[in-house]
Amino acid sequence: MSLGQKRNNEQKRQFVLPGPQLDQADQTVASDSSILQTAPQIVPMGNHFQQNISPVAPPGNYQRPMPAAFPARQATPAVSVAVAPARAVKQRKKLLSRKKVLGCLLSLCCVTALAAIVFFSQTNGQGGAWLADTLRSIAGPTITAQIESWYLGLSNTAQQAQYQLGNKQVAAPWKTSQKPTVVATQLPEQHKQAPIEAMPMNTMQPVISPPIPGEGVWTPLSMAPAPYSYLPQDARAFIRPDPSHPYAIVTLLQFDMRFALLHIVAGTVEPGGPLGHHGTGVIPAADRQSGALLAALNGGFKYADGKYGLGVNGRTYVPAVPGAATIAVTKEGKLILGAWGKDPQLQDGNPDLVAWRQNAALLIDDGTINPLTQDGAAWGGTILNRAYTWRSGLGITASGSLIYAAGDGLTALTLGQALRAAGAVMAMQTDINPFWVRAFLYDYSSSGKVMVTKLNPAMQGTGYEYLNGTERDFFYLTRVSPKVPPTPSVPNYPRELPPS
Repeated sequence: MSLGQKRNNEQKRQFVLPGPQLDQADQTVASDSSILQTAPQIVPMGNHFQQNISPVAPPGNYQRPMPAAFPARQATPAVSVAVAPARAVKQRKKLLSRKKVLGCLLSLCCVTALAAIVFFSQTNGQGGAWLADTLRSIAGPTITAQIESWYLGLSNTAQQAQYQLGNKQVAAPWKTSQKPTVVATQLPEQHKQAPIEAMPMNTMQPVISPPIPGEGVWTPLSMAPAPYSYLPQDARAFIRPDPSHPYAIVTLLQFDMRFALLHIVAGTVEPGGPLGHHGTGVIPAADRQSGALLAALNGGFKYADGKYGLGVNGRTYVPAVPGAATIAVTKEGKLILGAWGKDPQLQDGNPDLVAWRQNAALLIDDGTINPLTQDGAAWGGTILNRAYTWRSGLGITASGSLIYAAGDGLTALTLGQALRAAGAVMAMQTDINPFWVRAFLYDYSSSGKVMVTKLNPAMQGTGYEYLNGTERDFFYLTRVSPKVPPTPSVPNYPRELPPS
């Protein structure tokens, strides 16, 4: 090959001077350092050759150049390493936020459902009562009582608004007369020499002006059995004890216990308790015959709401709670109302007691209303003590008559005020809430058919539940005709009420 041909070929070719060979470790170092070095090149410059040599690092920081055949790996930006944890934290926060929202929605749904159950239970008869009992078994009595208290507070506000919008008109629960009832004075021959006085039926002074026609006036309902048929057997009245709630009416019954006998019946389920004893829940057939049945009244709290005691005819269904308000019946038919263990007659092992029922603390003790009526802990821990709702109670007057009181829109305090106005010197609260507060009067037609009348038309039930069987314990009264002229016997009770 001639010299000219060689030069032409050399011009067409580009020579790369061989650089130092890199082993595998050197390649890794060069790649990680992102240092690219190109080998020196020979480029044609006219008829001469110019060597193009890339600059190299100073001797002190010398690094081997990397051949072009091995392209360097680009380093991952540092920010990408930090982004991954930041995204994870953000996603975690978002997930937690979603869980909180879902938790709040679930809680709101639960509260709404519970409130709906409470509303239904307060306004819907036996189905509502069943729902309320189911709610207590699931959520517990404390939570249920708190929700009921909220509902009753709203209900009370609605009642006040309705009263204001209704031109502040309140109607009597029955047809009335403002004139006091005059008791018949026609006496049998055997009583003309020593007539027996009727039970006191003093007119109660209304506390709200103007009073409802007939407010505070006792009206006899039936007369005592012969030969005392000139004396009232029972009477009814109504009064409004709370000026801040003028629409709250308390209906009252008074029984002359010289001509009546109180009975206590355990329900088929309540009061329940660990002993596992269950009652008949029905008025015996013998007491429903011959016109003996006089009235039936609701009992006390369920076992779960205080564990208050009950005993009937020698059988203890729930053991007595020391200090709890107790109404008891002796073998002679005498009534005792006091605190268990404090009254000398209300003691374990007293053979003279036939039946007894406890409920909460004494509402009235020796004519004085319990100062703890605003304290829930003094009434079995219930927070409904200050709620305005249906309430009932029993009291005994200084002459020995039995008083039953019941009404809507009451607190424990206003219930006590109504009982005291009716003459009670000892009293206790019995059951509360719309479905359980009830009282019925029984009479008989000429054919012997039982006729039932509610004390208050707004009460639940029919009165036949006590004739056919009920789950709850209750009281009932029968008419009796004493063989000897009766005299009141009420030891340990004051004969006069203390000042208001």
